[in-house]
Order: sequence, then C-alpha cells, then structure tokens
Amino acid sequence: MHRFHTRRRITAAAVFVAALTTGACTDTATRARADSLAAALASASAERDSLQGLMQGTSSEKDRALAQVVEASKFADAVDAELRQVRGLTSKVGVNKSDESGKTEAAAAQKDILDRLKQMRQRLNARQSQVRALLDTLRAQRADSTASATLLADLNARLEQRDKEIAVFQEEIRSLRTQNEQLTADKAVLSDTVKAMDVRENRVYYVVGSRRQLINDGVAIEEGGSRGLLIVKLGKTLVPARTLDENRFTRADRREVLTIPLPRNDRAYKIVSRHDVGLLEVAKKEKDGSFRGESIRITDPAKFWAPSRYLIITEK
Repeated sequence: MHRFHTRRRITAAAVFVAALTTGACTDTATRARADSLAAALASASAERDSLQGLMQGTSSEKDRALAQVVEASKFADAVDAELRQVRGLTSKVGVNKSDESGKTEAAAAQKDILDRLKQMRQRLNARQSQVRALLDTLRAQRADSTASATLLADLNARLEQRDKEIAVFQEEIRSLRTQNEQLTADKAVLSDTVKAMDVRENRVYYVVGSRRQLINDGVAIEEGGSRGLLIVKLGKTLVPARTLDENRFTRADRREVLTIPLPRNDRAYKIVSRHDVGLLEVAKKEKDGSFRGESIRITDPAKFWAPSRYLIITEK
C-alpha cells in the first residue's frame, strides 16, 4: 500500500510539474527541464520496482534493498514537498504587463523555480546512480549466490558419493576382518594339528625289564625251541608280542630323549625289538649283542627308531 501511494504521489508530482510549466512558465527551457524531471521521477519509480523484484536473495541483501526503497520513498516525498512549495510560490506571483515590478517578481519567481528544479534534478540523478549501483551489486551477488548454490550442490553430491564409498569400504573391512578371524582360527587349528602330528610322529615307547616280567605284561612272547625230557622247551627266542599295550611302556619324544637308564649296571641287557644295537653308546658291549652300563645313549634317533616305535630291552 505504501508503494502504491508513493507511486501515485510521484505521478501526481510529474503531472503537476508539467501543468505548472505549461500554465505559469512560458519559457521553453523551463518546460523541457520539467518534462525531464517527470521522466526521471518515472524512471526512479521503475528502478525502485526492479529493486523490489531483486529482493529475493539473502536476508542481508533484502534488508539493504528495503532500506534503499524506504530512502527512495522518502526522497519522492521530499520531491513532492518541493513541488508543493513551488506551486505555492507561483500562486503568489501575479504578472501585470504594465507593472514592471510585477514582471521583475515573476522573473525572480521563475528563476527560483528553475533553481529548485535544477537542485531536485541533481539530487534525483545522484539517487538514480546509487540505485543503479545497488542493482548491479545485487545482480552480482545473486549470480554469486547461484554459483555458490551450484558448487554446494555438487559438493553435497560428491560427499554423498564418498559416504557410499566409505560404507562399501567399511563393509569390505568387516568382511576381511571376518575372513581374517576365520583364517586365524583355521591357522590355529592347523597349527595344533601339525603340532599333534609332529608329536605323534616323534612319539616312541620303551620298556626295560626281566624276561618273566616282559612276558607277564604281554610285551614279549617266546617263540621256537624244542622240548627236553622234563617237558621244557629249550632254545626259545624272546620276540615282541603281536599286539602291544602303550600303557606297559614309558612314553618319550625321540627328539628329546636320547638317553635311557638301565635298572642295574651289574647285569647284561639285550634288545628284544628290531632296533639296531650298533646305534647305541653303552659302557660295555658283548659279542652276542648284549651290553652293560647305567644307561644307553642313542646316537642317531631317526635311524634307530625307524624299524619300530616300541623299544623292548630285556635283562639277560
């Protein structure tokens, strides 16, 4: 509503200036200047309307544009007031062709009017320059704002794409972590299996005892020989039993246990199983393959244990 009244006042002022210059001023230059002022006022109104149309940017731009519109409205009111003063001055001047003083007063009034119109023209030109500069600034700011909005939209799109890529990457990491955990578990199982196989592969058993003890424990049996008059078999050979019970033996790791103690160093011992006595270090060896000492020492574990895992030694 304020905009409508302001425009109406400016238009009325323009009409009044035109009427004033037509009726009261016969000078052609005065009429031309008045017409120019009316056109300038109309141009200011149009520029003000354009300025209001540009008030769609940021809040600071709107506030600044609104302030300029308010100033333009105040300036239009000032122009209207000036024109009313001019009209008042004109109404007070009565021109009489026979009155030289009246002509002088009319000329002075006309000059005063022209001076006032010139001042208003200058002020209006200054205001138009300010409005044009503000319009250029607002257009530039709007262009910058549009470009910034485009860049921001592009940045947001790129950030969304990065978020998707990060989500995929995190999922891949979770999958790899799960696979790694599974591989770690499988590796642990495999390691335990290898260790168990290694221990089992290098596990050996040995037993040292008297002939009767070995037979009674089911570790060895007698084979061969012939019966004499007292129904006693002669020349029997002690050999390992067909089935051996691990619980009757001492368990050992062939990589670690290289020395096996003998129960008595005053007795002779002989290997019942198929192990090579030549791979043993003993205190004393007999020609029949028996040996004596506090213990035996295995010189080559791999070769010594190759024939069997079960070492059976009997007291001779």
